Amino acid sequence: MATILELADYADVSAENVLRVIHGEPVSEEVERRVYAAIDALGVPPYPRRVEVLPAIPPGASSDELLQRFQATAAALETTLPEGVGSVVYEALRVEIRPVAQHVAELGALFEQMLARLDQVSTSVEDERRDRLEDVALLTELVTSGWRSVDRRLARLEKIVARIEGGRNGRRESRVHRVDDPAGGPPTG
Repeated sequence: MATILELADYADVSAENVLRVIHGEPVSEEVERRVYAAIDALGVPPYPRRVEVLPAIPPGASSDELLQRFQATAAALETTLPEGVGSVVYEALRVEIRPVAQHVAELGALFEQMLARLDQVSTSVEDERRDRLEDVALLTELVTSGWRSVDRRLARLEKIVARIEGGRNGRRESRVHRVDDPAGGPPTG
């Protein structure tokens, strides 16, 4: 006996199409041919079984006869239903859960890649920030030292200018213009 998935793999069709063929639902002739070829090669799946339609109850049937038929049908259902339902549920879960599990695994891997990339970006931003702060500190030091140098030079120039101006004022005061008497005598004042 083969499972629905084994039949689907062998026939190269979806599990849904295998179930449609087994249930007698409409599918293309090619799909139906492939599924029946897979069933011939691998065997009929243990589920789902076709529901057998019981013959109609004759109008004059007694209650004992109805009760016996009901008990026989219930016993048949009890023996086949749990096995069939469990197998169908198991196969359906395998068919549906496997792709979901693959998607979850892919999302997990993508999330891990995203976290790794985010960590790289964070490290890069921190390195860039540290470099920029070092650049600003260096630029500030250069500007400060440049202005100190300019300030020292200006102070020297001011001292030189002050000395020059002091020398001029001293010379002006020391120059006394005498107006001599044309006769050659001392000035009168």
